[in-house]
Amino acid sequence: MVSVNEYFKNVWDTVKSTAIGMRITGKYLMQKPITVQYPDERMPIPDRYRGIHYLEQEKCINCLACARACPIDCIEMDAVRHGKELEWVKFTLDYQKCMFCELCVYPCPKDCIHMGTEFALVTTDRSELNHDLLSFKGMDRAAKIRMKEAEVKKAEKEAAKAAKAAAAKDDAADAPKDDAEEKGD
Repeated sequence: MVSVNEYFKNVWDTVKSTAIGMRITGKYLMQKPITVQYPDERMPIPDRYRGIHYLEQEKCINCLACARACPIDCIEMDAVRHGKELEWVKFTLDYQKCMFCELCVYPCPKDCIHMGTEFALVTTDRSELNHDLLSFKGMDRAAKIRMKEAEVKKAEKEAAKAAKAAAAKDDAADAPKDDAEEKGD
């Protein structure tokens, strides 16, 4: 049987451990609550947080360095090059595969792909996890203007070359006549 001393010792231990727990609870009871009402409020996110990617499309040169660096091949890029200008077809990132390792960010020579601070990938359809990072498809307006200007300059150079070649051909055709006249004299 349990002796009276053991009984009171057990009661004392229970009261003591309850008091220690209530002291910890009381300490936090007097502090300002840290609960955040998530959709309306958000906790501050660290600068180096690895969230959903974003692309600075104007800087990108379609070198495919980020796609090659990705260990699980979740980046797909496609663009048509018109001289120095790019006509974008797609730049997709499959978040069903992505492990947010940030290995695609560092090899980029133009520093145009970044990890953002957005983290909500909530969806009911898995096909929505295949994100297109392009802000526009095709070419931007400035690139179209530069491409047209380059085409005009190229056409002018070709016309000047053709005119120069025609002039050289005429000079070459006139040269044998002059030689024949000199021999005839």
